[in-house]
Amino acid sequence: MTGNIKRAFHDAPLGQIHYRYIFTSATEKKAPVVFLHQSASCGWCYQSMMKDFGASYDPVEDSTSTRYYVDIFMGLFRHLRLPKMHLVGHHSGAALAMEMSAVYPSEVFTCALSGPALAIPEEQAKMFKNLARELSKPKEDGSHLMKVWNLMNGELYTDLDIKNHEVIDTLRAWKGRDQAYAVTFKQNKLAYYEKITVLILAMCSEEDVLWPCFHYCQKLVSLKLCKGIKALTGNVQQPNARCEITTSNFIDDSKDIKGSIAYYHVDFLEKLGA
Repeated sequence: MTGNIKRAFHDAPLGQIHYRYIFTSATEKKAPVVFLHQSASCGWCYQSMMKDFGASYDPVEDSTSTRYYVDIFMGLFRHLRLPKMHLVGHHSGAALAMEMSAVYPSEVFTCALSGPALAIPEEQAKMFKNLARELSKPKEDGSHLMKVWNLMNGELYTDLDIKNHEVIDTLRAWKGRDQAYAVTFKQNKLAYYEKITVLILAMCSEEDVLWPCFHYCQKLVSLKLCKGIKALTGNVQQPNARCEITTSNFIDDSKDIKGSIAYYHVDFLEKLGA
């Protein structure tokens, strides 16, 4: 990479999108890598892989589907005149990366999914009930502040700086998180996953809250394995996917840490000559 990571805003139809970028020192002919973060977090979580809800707007009206977010982000990419790209998405970012790859295949080279929440409708409804609970909505007594801080305790975030940053992001994005979750857990992820024609790298750690869903990624790689769950998923298969179990679910782990998300993604691209 060359220079420093910079920040900018894009004027979307209903507000501004905050994004980070850095130029490569290798060659301008290489395809760009685009990172989509989870809800609620911001582009800061990807900084180590580059060497926000950050400050993007919350929609005035609730969206009716994930297609709203997909089209808003695609509007940003086209505004920046990005060529065909390599997508990387984490959790809800992975949900958008899947849909974007399926809907706009001519604009995507590869699709890397970290913690993709593939599930049948009944499973998605259960996850929504467990994960989409009111978390950081402001309270007069300030109790939401300690609620979020305590949630980040323990093994989830052991680094104080990362924990502090994630707490701030979660508090700021309390409304945007709820809006994104409301449509993300209704998205037909299995259908989009099947429609993807580009190469896929699917990753998840056993510590990840979405680990129970990862078996779909593993089983749908081949038609032979797919037959065992055909009754649940329909005629879904995805032979274009590579599946890896990561050592952690932290995006900011260096590519030099064997088994990290960055480690597998760099290996994935290098083997493609990208």
